[in-house]
Amino acid sequence: MRLNDKDFDDLEIENIETVKKRVERKKRAGGRKRRRGGLQASSVLVPLAAAAVILLIIIIAGRIRSSVAEKDYRVNADIAALFGGLMSDEAGIILNDTVETETKAFIQGGTVYIPYDYVRENLNNWYYYDEKEDVVLYTTPEGTESFGGNDGITKISGTLCLSSDILKKFTDIEYKEYIDESAPYIYIRNSWGKHSEALAVKKTGVHSGMNKNSDILATLEKDDKVRILDAGNEWTSVQTEKGIPGYVLNKELDGYSDVTDSAPGNVPEMKFPTTSFNQKVVLGWHQVTNQDANQGVYDVIAKGSALNVLSPTWYSLKDNEGNITDLSSQEYVKAAHDAGKQVWAVVDNFNCLDFDVVDGTEAVLSDSGSRQKLVENLVSSVTACGADGINVDLENLAGETGVDFAQFIKELSVAGHEAGLILSVDNYVPEAHSMHYYRDVQGRVSDYVVIMGYDEYNAASTEAGPVASLNYVESGIEKTLVEVDASKIINGLPFYSRIWETDNGVVKSTRALPMTEAMETLSSHGVTPSWDDGAGCDYGEYESDGALWRLWLEDRDSMNAKLSIMDGYGLAGAAFWKLGLEDASVWPDIEAYALGNVASGGDSGEAPAEEAAE
Repeated sequence: MRLNDKDFDDLEIENIETVKKRVERKKRAGGRKRRRGGLQASSVLVPLAAAAVILLIIIIAGRIRSSVAEKDYRVNADIAALFGGLMSDEAGIILNDTVETETKAFIQGGTVYIPYDYVRENLNNWYYYDEKEDVVLYTTPEGTESFGGNDGITKISGTLCLSSDILKKFTDIEYKEYIDESAPYIYIRNSWGKHSEALAVKKTGVHSGMNKNSDILATLEKDDKVRILDAGNEWTSVQTEKGIPGYVLNKELDGYSDVTDSAPGNVPEMKFPTTSFNQKVVLGWHQVTNQDANQGVYDVIAKGSALNVLSPTWYSLKDNEGNITDLSSQEYVKAAHDAGKQVWAVVDNFNCLDFDVVDGTEAVLSDSGSRQKLVENLVSSVTACGADGINVDLENLAGETGVDFAQFIKELSVAGHEAGLILSVDNYVPEAHSMHYYRDVQGRVSDYVVIMGYDEYNAASTEAGPVASLNYVESGIEKTLVEVDASKIINGLPFYSRIWETDNGVVKSTRALPMTEAMETLSSHGVTPSWDDGAGCDYGEYESDGALWRLWLEDRDSMNAKLSIMDGYGLAGAAFWKLGLEDASVWPDIEAYALGNVASGGDSGEAPAEEAAE
């Protein structure tokens, strides 16, 4: 039979001495036989000696091979190089299946610190750094916690860092530290779902490449578990339970299984309280420029029976300390309440002439003291006049102001909800220039996120076009739905049109017209508008004073077309800028939308049904 290594596994090295003694006895016996019978001893001894030598070689070779195999499975790779090299106070980072080579964690006094920017970009963007106060804030539904230099934040080589304790306190992650090893690192997982796992069939090595001669990054004992990253024909890309990625021969893995994992749930749930209507919101923005203008509430109530929310423009930022102009009116609120309507007071940043919209807003929102004063001023005034909510309309925010704006909305949400107020926030249609408004944050902490679905072509446009085409409205809704649930989205529509003076396609001037005035302008020039399918509204043009005048009408038909699209997305409601510019014909369709009876949008060129019947 054919021998293999296993046949010698239990053979002790002392057996060699036994073999030698047997050979000596046979030598002596052979000598006696030769004297007696003349037999040649060599004919017996040579095969025996050869067998002994072969046996010895096999045993030694087996032991050498076993020793080599054992050595092959020991880690021999430079683990620090895996992270792009590590300084004496650094630790590598493995996030999910990715080994970070650019960003490092730090170790000070046995505590791991992770760069603040890395945390916000990859793990949890809810942390907020107040540079002036040199503190990190974290807002929960119960309030805002502050962390200073003695509470787990520090700067290392100029880099702001958070301790692992602060990270774990608020962030639902799987977190492991291996900082006592020659190449210290941390392993973080915040990606969950279905994946495959396998078990090592024996002790083996995790290689740096798909080659038996490549370095060993980790050693697997029999039945050690690995996460399957990618399975090949001969090698499988895996990740060990300590996070180290590498390659293992397929034949050395077995016990495959599909596993679905989820976040460990080791932090309190961040569920901010919200308030909502049990019906669709129909909000009308009411421009109030002085105290006397508050008397207009009776007129808008009389005309807009479908409205259930009035939003008067009462507050505006007026300085860098968080103070506001205040046009609030208890009489206004009482009149609205008597008519069964709520009041959500508007705060903006562009109606105080002495206030710098861009730099001033940044100054207020980036300073915790000024920001808190703004929150207190708003909540105090709104509750004092008996209004029901706050509508935030801060526009033209610089990119760097976005994170400050998000923190303001969080803090206003906590304070406002404690006072029983509804919070809504106005937004541009999502485009590249407005992505820093943190709609995802708004969607979590506010009651409603409002899209200002108009000004597609506005006073600054160099081309003429509609105020709110159907594609523009629908695009705004779809992009907002990426970050905000439909049950919280209110879409704003225009009660105005724009007339464009053009010369050979070049815009010379433009101005906004109320609905009725826009229709009368075309009629006075003998123009009967026709339906523009692309824009979703009526269009008319005429020549006058050496220029071509163009007008995309916002009227009952265009309004109904937009409401029909909105109804299909199941939004929370509609808003309209601004009350007083509308034509009376729009209200029946708005009321139908509020009741869920909106008709199909569009216009075939015929008059609306009830008008045709007349």
